Formats: sequence, C-alpha cells, structure tokens
Amino acid sequence: MNFFHLFLKVTRMITSTLDPEKVLDVIVQNVPEVIGVDAATIRLIDPAGKNLLLVASFGLSQEYLNRGCIDAELSVTKALSGTPVAIHDALSYPNIQYPEAIKKEGIKSLLIAPVIVKNKVTGVLRLLTKKPRIFKTSEIEFIEALAEQCGIAIENARVYEEQNRQIRYLKSLKEIGRVINSTFELKEVLDFIVTKIPEVMDLKGCTIRLLDPVKGHLDLVAASGLSEEYLGRGSIDDELSTHQALKGEPVIIHDAASDPRIAYQENAEKEGVASILAVAIVVKKRVLGVLRLLTSEKRNFSDAQINFATAIAEQGGIAIQNAKSYSKITKLITELEQHEDFLQMVIDSLQAELLVIDIDHHIIMVNHAFLKNNDLKEDDIVGRTYNEILAVCNLDDCPLKHIENGEQTSVCLRQIKDGDKERYLEEMATPVSAFGKEKGTGFNIITIRDVTDHIQLKEEHKTKERLQGVLEMAGAAAHELNTPIFSALGTAQLVLDDLNDQQLQDDLKTIIKNLNTVSELTKKMTQITKYEAKEYVGDTKIVDIQKAAETDH
Repeated sequence: MNFFHLFLKVTRMITSTLDPEKVLDVIVQNVPEVIGVDAATIRLIDPAGKNLLLVASFGLSQEYLNRGCIDAELSVTKALSGTPVAIHDALSYPNIQYPEAIKKEGIKSLLIAPVIVKNKVTGVLRLLTKKPRIFKTSEIEFIEALAEQCGIAIENARVYEEQNRQIRYLKSLKEIGRVINSTFELKEVLDFIVTKIPEVMDLKGCTIRLLDPVKGHLDLVAASGLSEEYLGRGSIDDELSTHQALKGEPVIIHDAASDPRIAYQENAEKEGVASILAVAIVVKKRVLGVLRLLTSEKRNFSDAQINFATAIAEQGGIAIQNAKSYSKITKLITELEQHEDFLQMVIDSLQAELLVIDIDHHIIMVNHAFLKNNDLKEDDIVGRTYNEILAVCNLDDCPLKHIENGEQTSVCLRQIKDGDKERYLEEMATPVSAFGKEKGTGFNIITIRDVTDHIQLKEEHKTKERLQGVLEMAGAAAHELNTPIFSALGTAQLVLDDLNDQQLQDDLKTIIKNLNTVSELTKKMTQITKYEAKEYVGDTKIVDIQKAAETDH
C-alpha cells in the first residue's frame, strides 16, 4: 500500500465513521507497512491537559507500552510544540526516557509528529523501527499529513459527540420543563433535577441549596449520589466558592481536595469528589440558591456544560417561582372562598330578597330569602337571565334599563296579585364596578322588598289625615251652625206660641222640625270617628255623615 492509497483509506474512514478510535487504529495498523517501520502509536493529551494517554498502538509489546509516561521526553515536548522530530539513534537522543525498555524492545529510530486539532496540538503520532533509519523528507511530510488526519478524525468525533450532548441536554431540559409544568410540588421538581443531571452529565452527584430569607443561610433541599456523612459535613455559607456563586458567576473547582475556595477538602477527598461546578439559581435577577455538580474525576467543565447547568438552574428558579406563585394563588383562593362564604352568610341574613347579576343580566349569586320566598333552588336559577326568573319587572321602566342609561341607583314599585290580595314590591338596582377597574359596571345588585305593609300604613295614614280634616271641618261647621240654629229654634217656638192662625202654625212647625233636623246633623258632625264616602252627583263623592258617625260595635 503506497502513501496515496493509505491516505485515501484514512480519508474514507474519516468521512464514513464518527468513531475516532477506528480511524486511529487504521492509521497505526497500516502506516508501518507503507512507511516500512515496525510499530506505531498514537497518544493524546488527557482532558486535564497534563498527561499523554495511549489511544492506539501496533507492533509493540504490552510490557513496553506499560513502561510509564513519556511526557518529559525531549522529542515529545518538541512535537507537542508543533514540530515533527526524526531520531536516528533512540538510545543516544538527549533526555530519552526508559532507555532499558527501549533497548529491550529493540527500538532504534523514531519519527514523532504532532496531532493538531484547530491549530492546537492535542497529541503525538510515533513511528518506531528496530533497525536504524533515516527518514526522508517525503516520509516526514506524509506522517505530518496523517497526524493532521488524526486531528480531523478527533475533531469530527468531538463535534459529533458535542451535538449528541447538546441533544441530550435539550431533551433533559424538555423533561424538566414537562415536570415543572405538570406539578406545583417544589420538592418533586427539585428531586427530579438532582437525579436527572448526573445521568446526562456523568456526574457523581448533585445538590440544590436555597437561601433562607429569614435565617440568611443556604439550606440543603435536594441531593443525589452523595453520602449522608458528606451532606452533613457542615455549612458552606462561608466558602469562597459559595460567595462567588451567589454573585451569579459560575464557579469551577478543578480539584476539590486542594482548592482553597472549598472549606471541607478532606471530606471531599474521602467522598471521592474530584471537581465541582457551582451555578446560581436566579429568578428575575434575584439569587435564590446554588446548584452544585460534583464529579468523581477531575474535569475541565466545557462552555456547553456550564451553559447547560445554568439553564437547569434557571429551570429550578422557575419551579421555585411557580411553587411560590401557586402557594400565593392557593392562599388567595382560600381567602376569596372564605370571603365569599362570609358574603353569602351576610346576604342570607338579609330579610330583603337579593340577587347579583353580571353585565349580561345573568344571575351569579342569590340569597336565601329570595330562594325561600319564590320556592326556588340556587342551582335552578344561577346562570339564567334575570328576566327569565323575575316576570314582575316592567321592561319599559326596568331599573336595569335606568342603570344602563347612567343612573347610579334606580328604584321601581310593582303591584302584583297574590290570590285575592294585592302585594307591592319595591325593586332597587345598584351598579358595582368591575374588579380592578375604577370605571365601568361589572355587576348589578338587585334588592326586592315586600312593601305591602308599608303601603297600607301609608294609606291608613292618609285616611287618618283625611278624617282629621273632616273632623276639624265638621266641628267648625257644627260650631258655626249651632248658634243660629238654636236662636232660630227659640224664636220660632216663641212665635208659634203667639200665633192663632192654624195655617201659619203648621208652617212654623215645619220650620221648627227642619231646624231640629239640622241641629241633629250638626250633632252627628261632632261625633264622626271614621272616614266614609258616598256617591253624589256624577263622579263627585261626599262624606257619608251618617255612617261616619256610627259607632263600631
């Protein structure tokens, strides 16, 4: 296999697979044949950025591969700086590590090329021969190109893995959002968060601490993956990492066992906590607590991981806000129900009938007096229109019509038949503004009172006033008439005694009789105790003095 065919094969592998290990294995297995070397290895810098890890090898014994790290070798440090290194005699090369292992393995010459990803050296490709070898310029350039292909394969895999990670993050955010929207139980949501994040981010554990507004310190409210001993180690309020996180800044602790920003370093080491990421839980720029992610291996948290943790913390903040809002709403509803019960009790205590109707004239509340007097049930009328229930209202003079025309209060009097009797109902409408609005009618309160007794009392009062007028008038008339009548009677009687003419005597007796009748009438006028009227001429009525003066037995 020549250079071109190997390069083509590697390129095809890169474009057909997202598994960098397969590509690297193809390179180390095929390069020795093409270049004419005995072995090949690929080492990549670990996530911590300190050591080279063996990821692919060919042609070497396990004993040689396990000899130890080679980070300090001069050839490696040069390659890691971006320069390929060709060594003719490995044992005579300065600062060579493990010369005995090299001698035992029979290694004579080496060619080391940097593996570069986005202009950054991330590892080395090493070719080894068991015979002395001077590498040609074309061979060195080809190995450099292959090392670059290694970098491309690694970058492709990284991009693919990053895409998968983002998809997992988005799915997790969606799941957490679904849980938040499905319940207002804060404990349930927070427990789901601390359980879900370690699954997605491969963490050892996770905790959520919230600020106690009264005590002023952080309370542990949810945790997973950590022992009770570690969780109970003490307060973390005074940790520098906590203060930084509470300012809204993500805090990365690479080594929890030695970082001075951590207070309980020994506890962290004993628990197996290597690295920590702490982010603030913020709602509307107000810090409510801290979300901490803990790993079992030292980790350099990527921007994507930090952003994901921050998004989760925001979801936690939303859950907290929702729970608080739900609590407030529940309390408000309870208070409203209590107020409604109290209001219902108040209106039920009223003797007057009362209804509350909306702007569309639908009945929304009614009191006990109305239901009892009309022999109705609340379920039968609530929701129905006012005019469906009350037929007593004259639509042309309906109080609601006056209210809609801008009047503040409207009253009308209705006369209805109740068997053989007549009843009088006073109907009053009063508008009430809509809740939260200064203007505009939201409801109307209708009160209905039976004022029959009141009307009858008024009529009786009028009758008494008329009777008093009649009595006063009759008394005055009797007083004025009595004197001339008595005088006329006396005079007539004297004249009668002196007359001898029979015809004149008969005429005078008739006058005396009539005067006595008038006298008797004036006497009855002074005895009137009630008002009685009788028909006179046409539509005229006069006082029936005879009946008005009769005594009731």
